[in-house]
Amino acid sequence: MMKFLIKGQNIETLEHEILAADQIAFRRLYFVFDSNWKPLHKVVQFSQDCITYNRVLGTSETSCLLPSELHAGAVKMSLFGYDTDADETVRATTIVHTLHIRPSGFSEESETPVPPTPDLYQQLLQKIEKKQGADGKSAYEVAVANGFSGTESEWLLSLKGAEGVNGKDGANGKDGINGTNGKDGVDGKDGTNGIDGKNGANGIDGKDGENGKSAYEIAVANGFSGTESEWLKSLKGADGKDGADGKDGKDGITPDLSDYLKTEDLTEFKDSTQYQFQTQSETILSLENRIILLESQLSGTTTITIFSACENALTLYGSELYTIYNSAYNSIADFAANYSHFFSADNDYQLSFSTDDFGWNGTVYVVCTKELSLTESSRILLTYLSGATEAGELFLVKKPEHLDVPISVYVYTCIQNGTAIQPDFQWMQSETAVTTLTSCNVTGTYYFAFAAHSNNTSPKIQKIEILGG
Repeated sequence: MMKFLIKGQNIETLEHEILAADQIAFRRLYFVFDSNWKPLHKVVQFSQDCITYNRVLGTSETSCLLPSELHAGAVKMSLFGYDTDADETVRATTIVHTLHIRPSGFSEESETPVPPTPDLYQQLLQKIEKKQGADGKSAYEVAVANGFSGTESEWLLSLKGAEGVNGKDGANGKDGINGTNGKDGVDGKDGTNGIDGKNGANGIDGKDGENGKSAYEIAVANGFSGTESEWLKSLKGADGKDGADGKDGKDGITPDLSDYLKTEDLTEFKDSTQYQFQTQSETILSLENRIILLESQLSGTTTITIFSACENALTLYGSELYTIYNSAYNSIADFAANYSHFFSADNDYQLSFSTDDFGWNGTVYVVCTKELSLTESSRILLTYLSGATEAGELFLVKKPEHLDVPISVYVYTCIQNGTAIQPDFQWMQSETAVTTLTSCNVTGTYYFAFAAHSNNTSPKIQKIEILGG
């Protein structure tokens, strides 16, 4: 048996056995969680050859099958979990634990196809479908179960209450005042007799039209599934929130909603059988972040842009962004001149940390020298593409009272000696751009920095902003 203890952010081996390659749905791994992990929605991740496989545990399961696609060699295993009941985003992660799979003696003339491990989205759907209960009884069925005897029509008639008691007669009204006699009118002259008109022809009787479908029948024909009572309830929409008032006589804030989820996105999300988790619409976490971002726009939250991909981005942001790579400090403009893929039209002017420029697992630090006034509610917005879901590195360094060295040198020194604050952040694997928000949880004046690696992640960053700065 392979058994592991998940304690804090560490993975400890409790029981160990040899793992052999070429197994299919055979080897099961078991996990024991400390009290902090037990209520979380948990996922186990396995990575090999730049490919990540996910196994969803949810909140109750404590074991999972080893993905059949894994072959002989080293495999990186880690876990992450979310608190779905928390008011703010809570994500737990672990360090990477390495498993070693040994070659097996299995061979056959025609290789058995390995069934693919379901992606994260498909596994979540399966969890949801298991939790969905059967349809509830109708109101009539509940009435019968509670003693009503009769047909459904008789039950409907029984819903009408008894007639009320007749009201009492009202008091007699008072006599009105006598009016003045009117004057006699003059007799009018007799009018001339008119000519009798001809009888009109009888009209042709019209044919009876066919009975049209009811609104409920039309809804069913267009895909509604449920009783007529359920359909009637579905016609009432949720109450909308009041819009923000304008200030000083100006128009109210109208947020740009073009980048947010639309009805057709939800339809595509529901109907697609090939949907990859974290593509097209976003991850669940990203959807939560979009709600927070929309609320920020509606409330007029201050936004500080550190970087936004565009052709003249080096001119707009280059004086405040510096890189540290192989112990060398450079402005972002000088750095881009030395590494052709880092900032180019081919990458839509995103900051690209690729193996083309930095080889395998090169590390580049980017420091923003702009002073940022942060509060507990400030958040770091990142819009990016990532090749893998991995732990990331964001840093906040408090501005000192006296500074005798360049800001970039001071910030990097704090990162290296461990005095920088590191908000909890994780790169999310995606085929389309993902937007994430990370809480700062600090108050004061700070500098911002991050590290990017040219490994499985190799992120391409479109935008960095501070909300509430």
